[in-house]
Amino acid sequence: MNNMGILSFLLMVAVIIVMMAATFVEQYASSAAFIYGSWWFASLWTLLCVCGLLHCFRRKLYKRPVVLLLHLSFVVILVGALVTHVFGQQGVMHLRVGLSARTFLTNDAEVVKLPFELMLSDFEVIAYPGTSTPMDYKSTLLVNAGVGERQDTVSVSMNRIAELHNYRFYQTSYDADMGGSVLSVSHDPVGIGITYVGYGLLFVSMLLLLVLPGEGFRRALRRLSVMAGLFVFSMGNLWASPQTLPQDEARAFCSLYAYYNGRICPMQTIAKDFTTKLYGKDHYGDLSCEQVFTGWVFYPSSWTNVPRKERKARYKEEQEAVVEMFMAGEFLRMFPSRSVASDSTLTWLSPSDSHLSELPDDEMFFVGKSLNYVVELGVTRNHDKYLETVGKIRCYQQKVAGDVLPSNRHFAAEMFYNKADYTRPLAMAFATLGIVLFLFFVIRLGRGRQVPSWLVNVCDVLIVLAFAYLLLLFGLRWYVSGHLPLANGYETMQFMALCLLLLTLVMQRRFLLVLPFGFLLGGLTLLVSMMGQSNPQITHLMPVLQSPLLSLHVCVIMISYSLLAFTFLTGLAALLSRQEAFVQQLADVSRMLLYPALFCMAAGIFIGAIWANVSWGRYWGWDPKEVWALITLLVYAFAFHGESLPIFRRPRFFHIFMVLAFLTVLMTYFGVNFVLGGMHSYATS
Repeated sequence: MNNMGILSFLLMVAVIIVMMAATFVEQYASSAAFIYGSWWFASLWTLLCVCGLLHCFRRKLYKRPVVLLLHLSFVVILVGALVTHVFGQQGVMHLRVGLSARTFLTNDAEVVKLPFELMLSDFEVIAYPGTSTPMDYKSTLLVNAGVGERQDTVSVSMNRIAELHNYRFYQTSYDADMGGSVLSVSHDPVGIGITYVGYGLLFVSMLLLLVLPGEGFRRALRRLSVMAGLFVFSMGNLWASPQTLPQDEARAFCSLYAYYNGRICPMQTIAKDFTTKLYGKDHYGDLSCEQVFTGWVFYPSSWTNVPRKERKARYKEEQEAVVEMFMAGEFLRMFPSRSVASDSTLTWLSPSDSHLSELPDDEMFFVGKSLNYVVELGVTRNHDKYLETVGKIRCYQQKVAGDVLPSNRHFAAEMFYNKADYTRPLAMAFATLGIVLFLFFVIRLGRGRQVPSWLVNVCDVLIVLAFAYLLLLFGLRWYVSGHLPLANGYETMQFMALCLLLLTLVMQRRFLLVLPFGFLLGGLTLLVSMMGQSNPQITHLMPVLQSPLLSLHVCVIMISYSLLAFTFLTGLAALLSRQEAFVQQLADVSRMLLYPALFCMAAGIFIGAIWANVSWGRYWGWDPKEVWALITLLVYAFAFHGESLPIFRRPRFFHIFMVLAFLTVLMTYFGVNFVLGGMHSYATS
């Protein structure tokens, strides 16, 4: 390799190290902007671009135009970022209803005059039907470009920007009295265009590299086709069960509507989350979550001393807080009313709510006394009267809030989802089976022996069944929540398990060792999804998260992580083998997987950048999650440069690198969430 190539890769290592350090520096300083915005950091990127391009021409990449285009696309993206940094203007504008303004304050505290005048004519927070949870924030603006000019009316809301004379306005915040709105302002007519051109070149070049027969992905696929024929639950509870209702009575009570976590849902959803919070599972011994929850409602003294799941101090505090919330009636907001607010806004009350005194006498009597009557009937085992009274409460709910209640189909779907979610035993079974199969397959294939076809067929059937089951749960959660379920750590890990199983089915006919990988990674991914509080909740999305770009961003990134996880396990399998031919074949598998994995990661990063630009007015904010995603991309990029870095042609070194490189994926997904924090940080619950 020539000196220019050595310098290029050393500069890339330096950029990676600086970004790694900056994410940790940010934990001890209010911001790492003094690093990301410094002249020397920009100079480092510039040197990397210049040296990289010179190295490309020294290597005569112009004879491989698609590869050259891929490298040039990153240069164009960086040029766009530089233009934005130097010439772009970003700031905020505060408007009050009925008042006009034509200036905004930049991030550098400079006042900039707009070529037009804006007046906020109206601001409103739009809530989800029947709830107080915000669905959108909307500012209506009057635009006055000058004397004699026609006034225009424009709207700004989450994920819907207004563009006026190359100035873009984004909904950011609002005043507590609802009489004012805060807008982000961006003026960058050139930089964003250059950056988007770079994104387009990147997507085109990645697609061509995947489909053109002379490039690396197709070459690795052809090498693998030559070898295709060669690789063809817990103990019961020891304590006596506390008092509770029979299952049919508990189910009837939990079939009532309730207001919980900002939305209207079955009481059963609360019962499931409540039980899992306190006891670590959605059941207690042989008692269902409905029986546990109604046990607390009907026999509270029988349940207060029941042993709870042993947890760390902060989770014990959370458990105590849950019990306090229960005692305060927070989980029994089951009575809708339009009598509390003067504008007849729907409010959900519990029997102990402080607003009961504001209700008309007949309504106050029903809300305050009906639950006590149900409890009395349940305790005295008056079965028929109990079911009749529960039915009357449901009729009351439908009468008062019928226009905003979930449809019967939605309600039934959520009830079915709550009962059908048994991913914990599936996760444990798959993880265990994956380890056993992994050892068995490595021993058999490493010795040149075939795996019995009947075992392969059984594994295929199990994976198909698991995939169908997880797909059903994913679809139900999507249907119930009303949005693609990729909004938190639990949902993304569930989706990643789906991706892993699908990839296993697609790839296992070509490479048999993928089968145990699929079981192992699928099981581990499902187990990870249950970490933390281990009670995922179906909630309305924040307004800014209601974007198909965000869902696409998460989907593509999860596919990338799944593929990189396969390269990690392939590396481990190779390092355990002593047959060099087998190690080489595994290296070919990893190289083949790297192409779609890295291209999906690059696409996911830049789709996320486009979403951020649409939603926030900036496509890159040097958040730790963004930075570590970029670090991961750059680290794995070394493995593509075997022609310039001959050491990557050695199979065992390549596998060692794949194993170690996966640490950046773990840091991106878990390390940022639990260590570094930031806007993208979320735990797996």
